[in-house]
Amino acid sequence: MDTILIIDDDHRVLKGYKISLEDELQDAIILTASNDIQAIELISSRAIDVIITDLIMDTPNSGITILEHAKNKDPLIMVIIITADGTNLDRKHAFEQGAFDCLEKSSPGVKTADELAYKTKSALFSRKKAMELIASQRQIDFFRRYFDPLIFKKITENPKILEPENRVVTIAFWDIRGFSALSEQLKGSNNLIASFLKEFFEMASDVIFEHNGIVDKFIGDGVMAIFGAFEEGEANEDKNAILALEAAIKLRTKFNAIFDKWANIWQRASAKNINIGLGCGLSTGSALVGNLGTDNRDHFTAIGPHVNLASRIENTAKKGEIKFSASTHTRVKSRFNCIKTGTQSSLKNIDGDHDIFEIALDTEQT
Repeated sequence: MDTILIIDDDHRVLKGYKISLEDELQDAIILTASNDIQAIELISSRAIDVIITDLIMDTPNSGITILEHAKNKDPLIMVIIITADGTNLDRKHAFEQGAFDCLEKSSPGVKTADELAYKTKSALFSRKKAMELIASQRQIDFFRRYFDPLIFKKITENPKILEPENRVVTIAFWDIRGFSALSEQLKGSNNLIASFLKEFFEMASDVIFEHNGIVDKFIGDGVMAIFGAFEEGEANEDKNAILALEAAIKLRTKFNAIFDKWANIWQRASAKNINIGLGCGLSTGSALVGNLGTDNRDHFTAIGPHVNLASRIENTAKKGEIKFSASTHTRVKSRFNCIKTGTQSSLKNIDGDHDIFEIALDTEQT
């Protein structure tokens, strides 16, 4: 529901404007104020869409003062300034400060109340369009951040591919083992932790994008990715499972490289041994994939049993280990020499026995 604030120190004029707008905008909330202080209090405490203010009230520039307060609170508030004497209003300055329009009470042949109703409707429309544009840009910025440029191009060409749909994908989770202990060791040097995580997340995103993957989310010191979200068919299922595993191997190698660099930096702040490593878990299977966010927040993600299974497998992976399910193994065994490392029957909230695989060291190549 739209909220409009009318400000004028002439109670007769204030009442007339209010009645006129209530007739034209019956669903809107109409607030009134008769001086600068009341107006600024309402602007500070309420969400307002359009402000209609007299120019001269407590001071010769009350309207400009109110305009500035409104724009500081919300740059998209539409402000219409009304004056009985156009010579007192510096229109250029008003528009530079963000006024939507300026209206003279004494315009020849114009009924101010009727003109004001028209201007108010126009201001509400402009605010709505501006907010829609910002929301659209935020969505674009979100997708640019989490999708490889080639995939982003597919999305812009066909937005319907974001609609939730059951697809066979490979899910990968990574988590830094020993990170909590590291954070405790370096609790007086939070900037070092933050800088390391930033480099790790950027590196992880690059590797995932290089292998046709999508960054689903960053979780504390971990990462979730989806591989094969926009490709169908058994051949693509196999290809993307292989790409996911290649990404896991490459990310582990690159993580070890940046760890060596950062260990030297951390050692200046802590005398204790620093021992962290990357654990990874993967699983391939059907999942509901798409934009499962809300009106206020987009979130392209995957949900389903294989997402949970990949997460549980990752929980069992120690530093440097890349573990994956039988459903991933059957799709990558033509590319990698895999070994079964055990059977898990105690994965949290997942029934049944699950064979767990790793890649034999002699076939790890990217």
